[in-house]
Amino acid sequence: MINLKTFQNNGKYLMLALDHRGSFRKYINSTNPEAVTDQEIIQTKGMIIQSMQDQFSGVLLDMEWGLPGYKNRNKPYLLPLEKSGYTDKAGDRVTELGYTAAGIKEMGASGAKLLLYFNPESKTCDQQIATAAKALADAHENDLPFFLEIVTYGNEELGKSRAQWVLRSLEMLLQKDVVPDVWKLEYPGDLSSCEEITKLVGKTPWILLTRGEKFVVFENQLAEAVVSGAVGFLAGRALWQEISDYKTDSEKKEFLNTIVADRFGTISEICLS
Repeated sequence: MINLKTFQNNGKYLMLALDHRGSFRKYINSTNPEAVTDQEIIQTKGMIIQSMQDQFSGVLLDMEWGLPGYKNRNKPYLLPLEKSGYTDKAGDRVTELGYTAAGIKEMGASGAKLLLYFNPESKTCDQQIATAAKALADAHENDLPFFLEIVTYGNEELGKSRAQWVLRSLEMLLQKDVVPDVWKLEYPGDLSSCEEITKLVGKTPWILLTRGEKFVVFENQLAEAVVSGAVGFLAGRALWQEISDYKTDSEKKEFLNTIVADRFGTISEICLS
């Protein structure tokens, strides 16, 4: 039985994204990321989680560092099904599965997530859609809710807007009956495009991802998305990306427990009000 309520707070998804893998090293040591140890990553991710643990309704983690860093697992968590990054196929970004739903369920996950890179003009569209369909079926066979994250690319090279790319990507997946339990989507660029997303997805909830935006930018994007029908967020770097500016653990904790915690409260209030 698919249970989405476990990830909700009053019907809203107030979720922390912390599944960043190799790219996370630069947020600990921007000048020499390769010098960062696994234990440093686990410790830092643990501090980030702890600073917002009383507020988030769920968290998206990676297996290598995020999961070990989540000591007090009193809130549900998603784990990814894809391998880190993507395979470059003649300039196209191909998502590859690296985990199974049964495997992440054994790790304690209450849901599965797939990051799908998508360019509606790419020759790999059918392949990407097939990967999403396979992951969706796998998740449901194991009674796990499936969160599908679409990250578009290639629009600027073809003179297309973000809205065109996001909406076309959604349409192509829906035409193939790929309907996740929750869509995790980019801000498409304007209010009317957010409204178009809501019309397209129908009864399926959609939530907003941050895609590395500055917090003040994401805050405004989220307000438009929620007014248009989005029911929450899975927020990552917009909340905590400046952590690399703080060198000691005490400085990092102060930043996380004040500024970052307040940020999470602000965007939660946008969704709950």
